[in-house]
Amino acid sequence: MRIVTNVLIKLKKVPPRLHKIRRMFFVWFYHRITLILTEQYWLIDYLPKKKAVCETVLLVRLDLIGDFVIWLDAAKELKNLYPNKRLVLYANKTWSVLATRLPYWDEVVAVDVPRLRTDESYRLKLLCATRRLGFTTVIHPTYSREYVVDLIVRASGASNRIGHLGDLNNISASHKMITDTWYTTLVPCGTSPPIELNTNAELIRKLGNINFRSHIPVIPAFDEFPHALDLPERYSVIVPGASWAPRMWPIENFVEIILYLQKQGLTTVLCGTDSEQALCKQIAAQAEIKVMNIAGKTTLLQMIEVIRHAQLVIANESSAIHIAAAVAVPSVCILGGGHFGRFLPYNPEAEDINRPKPISVFSSMECFGCRWRCHYPLDELGAVPCIAHVGTKQVIDACGMAQRHEIHINQS
Repeated sequence: MRIVTNVLIKLKKVPPRLHKIRRMFFVWFYHRITLILTEQYWLIDYLPKKKAVCETVLLVRLDLIGDFVIWLDAAKELKNLYPNKRLVLYANKTWSVLATRLPYWDEVVAVDVPRLRTDESYRLKLLCATRRLGFTTVIHPTYSREYVVDLIVRASGASNRIGHLGDLNNISASHKMITDTWYTTLVPCGTSPPIELNTNAELIRKLGNINFRSHIPVIPAFDEFPHALDLPERYSVIVPGASWAPRMWPIENFVEIILYLQKQGLTTVLCGTDSEQALCKQIAAQAEIKVMNIAGKTTLLQMIEVIRHAQLVIANESSAIHIAAAVAVPSVCILGGGHFGRFLPYNPEAEDINRPKPISVFSSMECFGCRWRCHYPLDELGAVPCIAHVGTKQVIDACGMAQRHEIHINQS
């Protein structure tokens, strides 16, 4: 060990012309150390565990914010299932701030997921820290598991390691064959294709609440509305972005919807991330009427409150639709076929007529369920066919349906 330490010290003092070689060595070194301590020999099993005051349950949820919002309906039950245990949530850094404002766990640890996948030194530190914390139970509630996240479950050394049997969306068959053995309990899916809301409910029933039924999730109100943006009293929100560009409805179609909404007395507020500012600016310019572009100008919590105060939300299949449902705002989703039926359309086991479900607008094709591995050429505007074929009239009709539902709720 002393020899390795001396080598590392000397490498820190190399001249600038050898910096590239030094970087290559450190990459190789961390790769070998990570393999030895984890995947090859699991030497971290011998790390001493922290002596906990009470039993601690680790919840590992590292996927995207839309997945997290859908899970909230099931997540709220975990405190009841583990009343005398401390609950720790490993949360994706992109939405961990929302998790910290919810009362469903005792601690939130923000995880940088891109670094977890690519930075072996970061991964090793997280795995070792997880091992030392001495969790007694680990619950991984994500249906489409990922290999690097399964590593966290294995590294925990918990006596109870619970997850979904899952699928091959985010993991190879060979890796899944290995990681399945790292769990003490794997819950199979009761439907095909899996329905995310109900799959989450199945796990809760497996954990002990046999009467639990899925509902539309709820996000409580936060005092985070961005008053400085001076939004109009009545407005609709359009979120034109998507996690993959070919899943985005064409700009020209959104412009047509903006003109329709203006006739309904609704000013359009364009929302999105920093990377979607240019897209929203382009839509606002083509609309040639008053449009507010606040893309990149809000925090996540502020964005949630902007959606909460809207009369209507229109978006591609993205987190905005799930947030709208969770804050009881009528919404219209331009839905493709990649995961049709899994996340949308909503099909909860328990209905609530006072909570509007998102209205999904789609153009059926025989290839639905392709997991976004589209074998058709993109149209001239860059969208996959199942998105490009959704017409503006379909979306306008859906907007009318959604607005009528809003009137029904306000009058009841």
